[in-house]
Amino acid sequence: MAAHTVSALDLALEKETDNSSDIYVAVVSSAHNVCPKGYYIAIVSTIAEGDSNHHLELQPGLDRLGKIEELFMGAPIPLYEPLESGASDNIFLSKSYDATSHFETTTDDIKDIYRRAEGHELVVEGLRDGQGIVAEE
Repeated sequence: MAAHTVSALDLALEKETDNSSDIYVAVVSSAHNVCPKGYYIAIVSTIAEGDSNHHLELQPGLDRLGKIEELFMGAPIPLYEPLESGASDNIFLSKSYDATSHFETTTDDIKDIYRRAEGHELVVEGLRDGQGIVAEE
């Protein structure tokens, strides 16, 4: 990784690997105050497809990192989703976070919770050109 890089996101598409899921590689540096200067922390994630040897499913993502100083590997985390919509008891649950590192599926889940709770789609209008978040003095 280049010396001036502060963070990066890489994606090993499922068609480039033996997985049917993409592999996500997120990298942060000391600029984020998470590690010493000259080091990076990388998170490699995917949806585990087999019942054993999960580390092998991550290997294409790990291969993109180069030399790894220390590797921490945990057991796969199960994905959960609500069994009911929440309409009958007004308890609206989210799904588990998945392997994606750019929060697209989390955003979809939040929009789904809003639709279930409010009965209509969430409409978010972004900032317009020339419109600031804080009024300028």
